[in-house]
Amino acid sequence: MADDADADFGEVARNFATLWRALTVGEDGPRDLEQRRFLIDQVRDALDRAEDRLSAEDRSIIANTFTLEARIQEGATTEVYRARHRDLGSLHVIKILRPDQAGDPIARKLLMREAKIGMAIRHPNVVATETALRLGDGRPALVFEWLDQNLSGFTADAPFSTDDLTKIITAILSGLGALHEAGFIHGDLSPANLLCSGRDFSRLKIADFGVAIETGRRYRELDIAFAGRPQFAPPEQLAGEILDARSDLYAAGRVLSELLSLCRGNVDRLDAFIAELIHEQPDKRPENAKAAQNMLDGFLR
Repeated sequence: MADDADADFGEVARNFATLWRALTVGEDGPRDLEQRRFLIDQVRDALDRAEDRLSAEDRSIIANTFTLEARIQEGATTEVYRARHRDLGSLHVIKILRPDQAGDPIARKLLMREAKIGMAIRHPNVVATETALRLGDGRPALVFEWLDQNLSGFTADAPFSTDDLTKIITAILSGLGALHEAGFIHGDLSPANLLCSGRDFSRLKIADFGVAIETGRRYRELDIAFAGRPQFAPPEQLAGEILDARSDLYAAGRVLSELLSLCRGNVDRLDAFIAELIHEQPDKRPENAKAAQNMLDGFLR
């Protein structure tokens, strides 16, 4: 048996040497680094797909590390799952390309772009992007920290106080400040993308950078016809124009306005602050998140 294993390994080694030469040397000589990486990635995907087809293991376990417990969201190109670490028992969120999107280069590029943006930002009011994985069939997947609630889950049966809303908008502005400082606009701020655990709203976190865009750019530059949710998007985003920090502040104002209907208490001062955030003209809004926070502090004095 040992001799058979040695012979098999020798054959694999010879075939690998032939494959490696094909990956690194073309008809015109050595391939450049970018071309080598592209070809190696294609082979890697092919091996992953073959392993996935031949494997008898439970495919709800990914990277031999996480068990997918429940699908919690499905989008046009992605699926989002609650997942549990098999050894640690900890909960996480895993975002995966849908199987029918596995071969879409734009969808793959956007998901990996989201990973790079998330990994570049570490802030108490921004959901942590923990790592990026590759599934057995070659699809990329992102792992995030787990929070069990979002603001869209709150109803009139669990009303907010004015103190709750103040903590919520302060947390949003703090998280947006970190995102804007890194050079990005969120572009899809909504109650569904604002996560918390319990009612400690000072620890509220901004999630989902799937359509985040560099400050001063338009979505059509990313081959995206429209991003965001019309009820929260500012006029310049609806018109396909250039976005900056004031665009996210408009969305924050729309979110706060929606939450006011669930508030018990005097909201006149918050209502006045919202009016400053949701001016139709960007130059009438606060310049950035820090300016908005200073304005809020002034209204609440």
